[in-house]
Amino acid sequence: MRKPKPPTGPREEDGQLQKALAILISSTRSRNRPLPLTEIARWLEVAVAMLGSYSTVADRIGLSPKMLRQFSSVRRLTRPVQRLFESRRLESVDAATHLAMLPSSDQEVMAEALASGEIDTSDIRAVVQLRKIGPPEPLHSLLKRVRESKTTREYVAEFVVRGARTGASILNSFKKYIPSNDVIRLELNGSLGRIVLTSNGRQALNRCAQAFGVPLKRVIPIILEGRNR
Repeated sequence: MRKPKPPTGPREEDGQLQKALAILISSTRSRNRPLPLTEIARWLEVAVAMLGSYSTVADRIGLSPKMLRQFSSVRRLTRPVQRLFESRRLESVDAATHLAMLPSSDQEVMAEALASGEIDTSDIRAVVQLRKIGPPEPLHSLLKRVRESKTTREYVAEFVVRGARTGASILNSFKKYIPSNDVIRLELNGSLGRIVLTSNGRQALNRCAQAFGVPLKRVIPIILEGRNR
């Protein structure tokens, strides 16, 4: 894909900005995008350079700055992974965003597996979370854990994260009451959290609720507060 040419004068500059905004509007509001994600990211760079910030561009096209930044994540991928997006073997913005959170060597292995249908985007998100909250571990080991969790009956509980808590500290709080091998994964998205447990993990959580004398849905805040039974 050719990089957009830099403008040579005010009129051409305005024309290129309008083209960039038109491309972004047509490409960020539908999953059936007319251009590959790599080219959309290039035009996004043009718009940001001309308007000064992601926030300003986002205001012009009616999109949140956070969502708009996700379209630029493909620029942080290795060249082989970018080529998968250029050829449109991969097209998911969510996949690009989470692949960009991984080391270069992991990116390429995961991207090829995604393009071939061996894994899906949720597997990439799960690996990213495991990388964040757990000790260093080979990629093949993480993928094995993710795949095994898919064949296991899971229990998902959502909660609000209060204060400046890290994933590791939250996980440690849960592991005081739930065996480590029954915690499949922890997912954090801003102030919202999700703990994914095996059926045995759910039973352990239920026993914890009984010990505290509260309904199951109220026991997680108590666990995170570190209250003693």
